[in-house]
Amino acid sequence: MFKVFSSNISKQFWKLIFNSWAWKCCSLLTVQQIIDASSTIWLVMMMKNIVSGESFFFSFSLYLFTLAFTYIPGCFSRISCIHWQQEAQRSFVNNFVDVNRNQIGEWNNKAIKEEKLSVLTSEGPQAINAWITYVYDLYSYVISVFFNIMALSIVVEPLFACAYAFSVLVVIFVIRFKYRIQRKLTQKALTARIDLTQSLLAAWDNVLLGNFYNFKIWQDKTNQRINRCLLKNIEVERFDQILAILISLITSIPSLSVVVYYVYLHRFDVPSLTAFLVTLPILFTILSYTYQTLSLIFRWTMHRSKLFAIYKAIQPIEEPHLAMTKKIKWPKIHLASSTEQLQENEPTQVHTLSSYEDLLTHTAQAGRITLRGENGSGKSTLLMLVKNSFCDRAFFLPTHNQLSFVAETNKYSTGESLRNRLLEILEMVDVDILLLDEWDANLDNDNQTKLSALIDKLAKKKCVIEVRHR
Repeated sequence: MFKVFSSNISKQFWKLIFNSWAWKCCSLLTVQQIIDASSTIWLVMMMKNIVSGESFFFSFSLYLFTLAFTYIPGCFSRISCIHWQQEAQRSFVNNFVDVNRNQIGEWNNKAIKEEKLSVLTSEGPQAINAWITYVYDLYSYVISVFFNIMALSIVVEPLFACAYAFSVLVVIFVIRFKYRIQRKLTQKALTARIDLTQSLLAAWDNVLLGNFYNFKIWQDKTNQRINRCLLKNIEVERFDQILAILISLITSIPSLSVVVYYVYLHRFDVPSLTAFLVTLPILFTILSYTYQTLSLIFRWTMHRSKLFAIYKAIQPIEEPHLAMTKKIKWPKIHLASSTEQLQENEPTQVHTLSSYEDLLTHTAQAGRITLRGENGSGKSTLLMLVKNSFCDRAFFLPTHNQLSFVAETNKYSTGESLRNRLLEILEMVDVDILLLDEWDANLDNDNQTKLSALIDKLAKKKCVIEVRHR
């Protein structure tokens, strides 16, 4: 079962990347970065033409074009990214429906309900949007650095590509080393913040009640935890900044060496030297992107793990019918049935159920079956078992629910709302079995009588199994 879930989760994960809107978005980003990087080529050619006294109109026109039109594909890529996010949300909702439809064994489990609905309505959409934004930024940075380095290598000096590749390899090693130490420092800082939060939560009683003894202990403990929290957070930030300085040096020194080498080599070649100098700001911009790009790359596993956890959280439990069966106390459930019309106070047959199969013998034909028993005996669970067995051939109407109906119920009383729903079921729903769970709860005698007559009408066409509140 786990392998099936794992395969499904992996499939859903990759569907978030490999879909039509993702391809459109990345294609537009690629076009944008190609145009942006090509501006370096036209800038170098223009400067060479100017210094050499040649006509520079063509290269100047292309340079202006790249500056003016680079934002157009970028804007469309942003629009495509919104489509991408919305389609990903649709895919997530559809996956939730696919894996949870007819999983009635989890329906009345409050803990599972709260967890899955939280994932469906909040945590899941946020994680998916964060993931797509992350992929968008990562791809944008990677291709921007790649195309700009390639442009500098083509029109200025091929050694830039070699120097940059060497820098990237060294930085990857440093970042891997960084994350091992940073994880420990971050955990210590997190522990310090949690301890401080616990002290602050106790502030109300210790500060307002005015007991000096308690206040003094709380104040000393809080000050200690504030100092510890400050120290641990400064340690994390100091470590990050020292590593940032180190990484900036690692990425800069090889490229700066190539700069010095190129300047020395072309010190008497004024056109080449002039054209090269105007590209220096572009080079340093690329170098500043390196740390951000590699940091994004190293977050891939974190985002992937979070998404896997989100998709895993909406998977159904294994064999829920077994757990439901164990909840039923068969000797405490009594059944009254009629193949025609069951009079509420004159049941034709009354006996105790001994098994689930015992109940199924009464569902082969139309009629009304009433289940009664002590609270906690498993009557509602028994209805859920029937629904689980018959799936779309059965219709389950719990006491409290948010089922969607055409008929509006919010503006009606409880009795009128239930009547409208039963009438809609009678007219619109084509099933063999109708399951009603404590439909008479919170109804007065008059409404009970009217609705019972309507249920008798339903029982002429379907097998109605009801759990009565009283």
